[in-house]
Amino acid sequence: MTQHDVRHQPTVSVIVPSYLGADVLPISLGSLARQTLDPRAFEVVVVLNGPEDESRRVIDDIRTASPALRLRIVSTSTPGAGNARNLGLDAAAGRFVTFVDADDEVTPGYLKVLIDHAEPGVVPVASVADVTDERAAPSFENYLSNRLVARAGEVADPTTIPSSLGFVAGKLTPTAVARAGRFDTSLRSGEDVLYWFDVFEATPFRIKPVALDADGVYLRHIVANSVSRQASSYDFSVTQRLDVVERLWSRQALDPRSRKLRSSFTAGQVSHVNAYLRLDPADHPKVLADIRARGLEDAIPWRRLNDGLARDLAILYSFLPYADTSALVAARRIRDRGIVVDVVSNTMGADKPIDWAAGVIAREQLDQTFEVDARTAAFEWGPLKAFTRRALAKVAEWEKEKGLYRSVYSRTMWPGSNLVAAVLKLRRPDLRWIAEFSDPQLFNAYGQRRVGRAKEDGLWRELTDGLAAAGIDAPADRNIPHLVELLAYALADEIVFTNEHQRSFMLGYLPEQQLVERVLERSVVSHHPTLPKSFYHRVEGEYEIEPDVLNIAYFGAFYATRGLTEVVDALKALEPNERAMVRLHVFTGDPETLAKELAVHGLTDIVVANPYVSYFAFLELTTRMDVLLVNDAKTRDHYDVNPFLPSKWSDYAGSGSDVWAVVEEGSILSTMPTTYRSPLGDAAAAVAEVRRMLADRGLGREETNPQ
Repeated sequence: MTQHDVRHQPTVSVIVPSYLGADVLPISLGSLARQTLDPRAFEVVVVLNGPEDESRRVIDDIRTASPALRLRIVSTSTPGAGNARNLGLDAAAGRFVTFVDADDEVTPGYLKVLIDHAEPGVVPVASVADVTDERAAPSFENYLSNRLVARAGEVADPTTIPSSLGFVAGKLTPTAVARAGRFDTSLRSGEDVLYWFDVFEATPFRIKPVALDADGVYLRHIVANSVSRQASSYDFSVTQRLDVVERLWSRQALDPRSRKLRSSFTAGQVSHVNAYLRLDPADHPKVLADIRARGLEDAIPWRRLNDGLARDLAILYSFLPYADTSALVAARRIRDRGIVVDVVSNTMGADKPIDWAAGVIAREQLDQTFEVDARTAAFEWGPLKAFTRRALAKVAEWEKEKGLYRSVYSRTMWPGSNLVAAVLKLRRPDLRWIAEFSDPQLFNAYGQRRVGRAKEDGLWRELTDGLAAAGIDAPADRNIPHLVELLAYALADEIVFTNEHQRSFMLGYLPEQQLVERVLERSVVSHHPTLPKSFYHRVEGEYEIEPDVLNIAYFGAFYATRGLTEVVDALKALEPNERAMVRLHVFTGDPETLAKELAVHGLTDIVVANPYVSYFAFLELTTRMDVLLVNDAKTRDHYDVNPFLPSKWSDYAGSGSDVWAVVEEGSILSTMPTTYRSPLGDAAAAVAEVRRMLADRGLGREETNPQ
């Protein structure tokens, strides 16, 4: 190539955006004038953006001092580094481009080293050193260079070193590749991240970090008004970071590597949000509201956002990812409380199914989680003691790292939760303890007293000594269910019952009147939380529902010969034309056995037996069924008042579908706003309700012998 051709077709275009940069342009342009690369091989495109200052005079002075330096000026009255870089890309004449900020500089061998490292499909990346004091040596201790140094000379996928693309400068890119992206001028910061993502997605490339001793270093001047030194503020650290995340997740990212890079870039932005929240943790609800308003819940790496924020603890023996009613309700309660927590739970054994998808329920409020590997047991002292000991050790470890917790929340059923929380409360009385009872611990739904005997060991003595100090005698028979209730009654600062009848029943068998008064002073009644509507549509429904018939759904154990016998009898009593209009879809643990029972009772045409489905599939199904069936536990033979409220009610309440409640008179369920209601054991009333459902949908009875 002739000198004339080289002159007009430079190998490299260096783009220097400058806003009122008269004072700093000598830094960048001076370093470019000192390059060891033949000055005929590169051009410098200075993009002056914004109001006029002395920059043109400064550039003229540099031209005079360095006549070999090829300098071009592009100007625009529109300020903004993104817009300036776009104009620079449009004006670039070189086969390659690189960016240098006006207040930064590069080492003398910078351009030559980058060119020497360039290969087809490979973008060389220089290390970045921070200059904070002209008298001190530049520092390579930054997120941009730490991982690059270790991979020097190696051709790598940028998704393995995403920080290499977290800064606009320090790279040499073929101009055609660089023009595959545009800087988003609507962003006030972080536009470099989005730019490199767009370039990579359009033209995937590999990178090659440059060794430190190669004299190819980008010197980043860290000054008080630079983006890198902006003071933490909600606008910069949260709003502007979410702006970037929102743009990133608007991209399709069809290639797996693009998706990986997008996730890495998102995590980097969220780290800034986390740093802000560590300083201002009270703004977590505000951040959460902003994320939800943008629809970014599935984009955020929540553990990174919440890292180190939990100052409150939850002891939940049964917790996600187990598909257990206790675990799912506990997750909903954490979400409803809206407090970031660390959670200690227990392994629930191989017999409990796993539902990883349900983890989204509480993800916005979770920091650290730990699962104790103790044998699953409800009222067996040995496994409960093992769980307590290991849980306490983990809590001590966490408190050593982050300081003392402000509160502990525990929920039974399962009882092990209260044992750990009680010990924590006894050892640190200023710790606020919120204890929730899902059901009575001492008695089951059949009026039977639950039993499980504790050993008179160190744990027993610590707990019972604590009761004694509160003026309460420990159970003489060392009964664990009794102990669990007494500990919460005597020590907890707040006691949560899930319905009013449960509280009345549980306090009704307490002989200690002073304890009853304490519980009444400190207790609240709170039904299980109902999830927001969006959770009912997280999965796409695959279950086929026959149109133009009445579709009723029941989720849970179902037998043709016991339990919901009034419903079975009602279905049998329907006339043939009515049966043809009704389908009862049962989702249960043993559908094969149920199918055999249905065949015996001649109900296979009207009842469909299905296996259990995942939690979100269940929620989705509740929105497509005409009627959802829920029933009370039959307790009248054992209790004066029914202390139970079916947990499914809280899920049904958010479905938008009609609910048919088969109720015990005076129960809490009987007071809920259900569309249809019939008494337990009353088949005639059940038939009447089914016929009302049919009539409401225009599927009513027809004359059997029309005249």
